[in-house]
Amino acid sequence: MQFGSRLRAPALAAALIILSSAAAEAGKFCGDPVEGGKSSGSTQEEAAQAAQNWWSSRAGSLGRGYESWDNADDRGLECSKGGDGTFYCKATARPCLPEGVLPENVPKLDM
Repeated sequence: MQFGSRLRAPALAAALIILSSAAAEAGKFCGDPVEGGKSSGSTQEEAAQAAQNWWSSRAGSLGRGYESWDNADDRGLECSKGGDGTFYCKATARPCLPEGVLPENVPKLDM
């Protein structure tokens, strides 16, 4: 079993380097950009909150912790007012885990 142990050590070292460099660069783990749908409201604030809630539900599909709009990077809200006075907003952002939290889906290596 000495041969198998030698194969696991480089794989473990590579995984640790990847995790360490990702954490050192960004300080937190982030996913690809997520776009919510177009939400509406009678005020811009109401439409913006609805858009953030829609974004949160989509971002949460990545796993627990990613749904927080406050932790997201590259946040953007596009809002406009329709001819009938209704406000429309769409939220886009990169979902991130809080700083110092590791993703749940990191592959585990047997030692």
